[in-house]
Amino acid sequence: MQKINVAMVSRRSSMGEAPLETTPDSSQSLRRFVEGIRAIGQSDTSLASAISVALFVLCAWPLLLTEVPPYQDLPNHLAAAHILTHADKYPEFISNGFFKTNAALFAWLYFGGKVFGFALASRLFAAGTLAVGAFVYPRFFLELGGRRRMIVASFFVWPMVHNWFVSKGMLDFALGVPLSLALLMVIRRQLEAPSLRRAAGILALSLCTWYAHGFSLLVAYMLVTIHAAQHWRQLSSLARRLAVPLAPAALLTVYSVVRHWTEPTGAMSGYVEINELLPPWELGYNMWAEWCAGFTWLSIASALPIIGGVWGLLRWRKVSPTFFGPVALLALTGLYLAVPYTTTNWFHVSSRFVPYIWMALLLRLPDDIPVRLKQLLLVGAATYSLGMGVDFVRLDHDRQLFTAGMNAVPEGARLLPMVFQRKETSENTRSLLHAWGFYVVERNASAPLLFAHSRSFPIMYRDPPPARFHHLVLESFPTTMGNENWMCGSERAFGIVTDDCNAEWNRRWDEFWRDATPRFDHVLMWA
Repeated sequence: MQKINVAMVSRRSSMGEAPLETTPDSSQSLRRFVEGIRAIGQSDTSLASAISVALFVLCAWPLLLTEVPPYQDLPNHLAAAHILTHADKYPEFISNGFFKTNAALFAWLYFGGKVFGFALASRLFAAGTLAVGAFVYPRFFLELGGRRRMIVASFFVWPMVHNWFVSKGMLDFALGVPLSLALLMVIRRQLEAPSLRRAAGILALSLCTWYAHGFSLLVAYMLVTIHAAQHWRQLSSLARRLAVPLAPAALLTVYSVVRHWTEPTGAMSGYVEINELLPPWELGYNMWAEWCAGFTWLSIASALPIIGGVWGLLRWRKVSPTFFGPVALLALTGLYLAVPYTTTNWFHVSSRFVPYIWMALLLRLPDDIPVRLKQLLLVGAATYSLGMGVDFVRLDHDRQLFTAGMNAVPEGARLLPMVFQRKETSENTRSLLHAWGFYVVERNASAPLLFAHSRSFPIMYRDPPPARFHHLVLESFPTTMGNENWMCGSERAFGIVTDDCNAEWNRRWDEFWRDATPRFDHVLMWA
């Protein structure tokens, strides 16, 4: 019989069973447990740590359910890491090296993939990104808003740990956001009480933020600049405390911006240049959809933090946190409205201001909120977490269906992916758009849809392919040419009318296959 050690024992007497009694050991354990809970509540640091653990568990546990996280761009990044490690098999590409911004994920996949394999390495990086967010956000609210603001904001911040940029697979930017907030926290402390230790922290965090994503560092520098302009009488003191530790990353950021704006266009970008401004209603929708929302409506509870956002907006002039005062909030919002959503070959540009607007709004929450609202938000967090777990499994099933043809693709195949339907289960991401990347990793297949047109990526074309087979063009061809009605309807929207639509549609497909046949020996179609 198995012996079970329990703290509660029952005592028998001639009258039958006596009531349960608590042993001395159990009383001491219970007392220590209660004292430990009280200690967490008394210490700001312990409370922030407890909130961080709760946020991380809430958002990270679905990573245990799948072999690879179902993030939209991740298969493309895995294909890039695979090509970097098998450069001899892909002479059409050249490496941009690892000393550049937007490189943290690729450096980790390249080096960590050799130890753990790409699948596990990608999960570890995703977990690390979530851990940094879960660690920083409570402390950010504590540092800039105080203990009570931290507690209140934590009821709203849970969908922002596993945010849309994570689901999208833009993991470098998703990592850059909390790193930039941590940088602002240390800068604030350096302004209040300068020290060499804090200066070193600023130097390290600014360099790490640059390496993760230069855009996040630019936003942080902008907020510091606004703060300095508002306190111009102390400008010399600010410069003495911040100029030296911020200078190296600032110079690297200037270098990165110059390289981006002077990179080759034309054939290297497939002669594609897009500048798209979104209407106000789409920008309003993206404040939720491209930060808080998950994959599907199973995570609709992520809309609940909108309550906090509106609440903070109503108090936008009443509260003025360091770096996120009214002027900074207006600047962030103005840039969000004015900057194109897509410019040149850079996508989701305006949406990158959204995380910082949300942080500014949550910093303006009151010191307490109604109990019923807290209960609603806790239930919402639980349903959101459960929904994300279900979606992880569903999206992974989509991936398995997409890769079911793996055995039919020979090693080193010149594979042409034609993805007519970019998503199945997911509604807020195109989770199958880059799933062809798994064929690159497993079969050393060709990668005509690889991100390779910009210095911001780890790999570039050695010589740009014909425009028809440039990834920015080829990626859109199947959806645009999926049927004749779609093709002709798209052209009519731009004033182009084709008399015999069916004949023109067939002619273009014939032309496409005539050019594609010499370049590829296998076709992967998903519709």
